[in-house]
Amino acid sequence: MSIDRLRYFAAVVETKNLRKAAELVGISPPSMSKAISVLEDELGFKLIHPEGRGIGITPKGLQVYRNSTSLLEEHRRFYQSLKESVDVSNQIRMATFEVFSSYFVSSFIAAEKQYEFLLLEMTPGKIEEAILTGSVDYGLTYVPSPDPALDYVEVGSFEMRIFGGKDWLNKPFSDWPFAIPTTELKIHSSEIDSMDLWPKDAPRRLVKHRFELLETALQTSSLGLSVLHCPDFIVRLHNSRVKTSLQLEELPCPTGYRKTKPTRVYLVGKKGAVSKELERKFARFMRSIR
Repeated sequence: MSIDRLRYFAAVVETKNLRKAAELVGISPPSMSKAISVLEDELGFKLIHPEGRGIGITPKGLQVYRNSTSLLEEHRRFYQSLKESVDVSNQIRMATFEVFSSYFVSSFIAAEKQYEFLLLEMTPGKIEEAILTGSVDYGLTYVPSPDPALDYVEVGSFEMRIFGGKDWLNKPFSDWPFAIPTTELKIHSSEIDSMDLWPKDAPRRLVKHRFELLETALQTSSLGLSVLHCPDFIVRLHNSRVKTSLQLEELPCPTGYRKTKPTRVYLVGKKGAVSKELERKFARFMRSIR
């Protein structure tokens, strides 16, 4: 029994018209009539019957249709997978969060055009889970959630700084309205509890906005409505894409603020499975934007 004949018959059931069904699957109406007739001979019963000026589907024909839908769908998926089974050495399935996804990855793709990305947004901890379950191959993070089944390969570092419009330089730290992330970190091995890595021993005087998206904090800060604590390379990339009046300045650290040490960036993958080539390219790109 030909899978194509079952597909043709499905088109007949769904259109209730031989001519329209033939157009839908790309064959002539006579070829459609012959295909249905051959299928009826193979099955030993009628599938269609005249009904007014059109056609009707027999009860057994409806049963064939219902029973064949899962087979046709599986065939479609199988055929599609064959068409898509190309060299996957240039495909990167990665999980990361907005610090890297908004600017870093798009700039990396522009520099390394040979790669195809599947990029999922996940928080630290969830990134590691996705790698272990096979949902992605790699993670990019600066807040690792250690797991003995994973490798954490350092590919660079950055510094966290305070940024805002230059007008804030003339105002005291107590008046700086911070925009901070809403995402909470739940990694027991880490002393960090905020995605913006603000030091716990230097409380901010004024937290005005809480945003899930870093991009929103960048925009409000560009408009002079907030300041933020974020990676220096993010602001460098942000400033390269906006007009001068919307660019952010590094603001001086307040009294009592202890500058954080350079923050390491890790490419994460299953034990022994991190691509050396990808490691080198991420490390080289991190250096280029520092």
